[in-house]
Amino acid sequence: MKGNLKITRLSDAERERKISIVSGIGVAANILLSIIKAIAGVWSGSAALISDAVNNLTDSASSLVTIIGTKLASKQPDEEHPFGHKRGEYLTSLAIGIIILMTGLQSLFHSAENIYYGTQPEFTVLTLGVIGFSILVKVFLSSYTINVGRETCSGALIASGQDARNDIYLSIGTLVSSLLYMFVHINVDAWMGVIISLFVTRVGILILLEISGKLLGERIPDSLAAGIYQKVNSAPFILGSYDLVLNNYGPGKYIGSINVELDKDTTVGEIYPLLHHLQDEIERIYHVYIVFGVYAVHYEDPQSKVVVRALNEFKKNHKECLNFHGVDIFHKNKCVYIDITLIYGCNREKLKWEAETLIEKTLPGYHAHVTIDTEFSNSRFTKSKGRE
Repeated sequence: MKGNLKITRLSDAERERKISIVSGIGVAANILLSIIKAIAGVWSGSAALISDAVNNLTDSASSLVTIIGTKLASKQPDEEHPFGHKRGEYLTSLAIGIIILMTGLQSLFHSAENIYYGTQPEFTVLTLGVIGFSILVKVFLSSYTINVGRETCSGALIASGQDARNDIYLSIGTLVSSLLYMFVHINVDAWMGVIISLFVTRVGILILLEISGKLLGERIPDSLAAGIYQKVNSAPFILGSYDLVLNNYGPGKYIGSINVELDKDTTVGEIYPLLHHLQDEIERIYHVYIVFGVYAVHYEDPQSKVVVRALNEFKKNHKECLNFHGVDIFHKNKCVYIDITLIYGCNREKLKWEAETLIEKTLPGYHAHVTIDTEFSNSRFTKSKGRE
């Protein structure tokens, strides 16, 4: 699922309608396939076909959960949930993952029983027809569901579509085991049931891992970070932009902040309307509500240039240093303020001490205050126009 989602331009009502329609089609199609396969599986004694039928029943339950989850997630913000309810869709995907995982384990147990007792299946032309029909339905359903899932930025729909795509390969496996038994009298049906069950279990685990990452909090996609940084850096009054932090509150819903460098002589009255317009543009283009933190800098100051040269050498000699910014010198109280972004896993306290020591040697009599920043989004999109 990772990397497949984009920011949807649909209204919430249109998005909900599309997801509900696709999920409704998924419920109906999978229930129909489950009934047909279950009858054919019981009649023929095929463990693979019965596992396939249970898998289809799981798919219908997943689609039903998607409908319910989308309805809940579309609720408007309230006093208890001011950020809205869109994270409910992640819980929907979590439920789908659990359902798929439990189904896979149950089918695995059933197939293992058939291997142990040596159950002999009975396949007919009708059985082959059922499997072939299932493959055709799943080809349409998987393509349709994934496409609409991407259009609506619905992780739950994409998960359902990918599961349907997996079903195509699993049904092909069932078809192969049927043909082998009918024409060569080699019984691999129960073993195929095991393979199908393991495949289904794997899909459930992958969905759970994907959603767990979203619930724990992940770095935003590079494409989104690049777009926002590019938009901010295109403003002529911005001298540099850093520290983009976005919190995700459901599919396509981000709230966060970004720090920008501004000329020290710029007044609040001058900069407010410009930043407000930039804030509106970012929300219009990316559906991201963002606030600005401000560094007041003056890179034409001779002492600032000396500090910047020293920090450039520090960055060159320390691969752990991703960037530095917000260089501000207060001559009245002899203080230098700097932010430095470091990679994960390094000795932050040691590097902070080294940077402060370097600055204090570079500007004797001044006290250095270094703040270590975390790389919440890809720092290679940051830009320092003020030091170019």
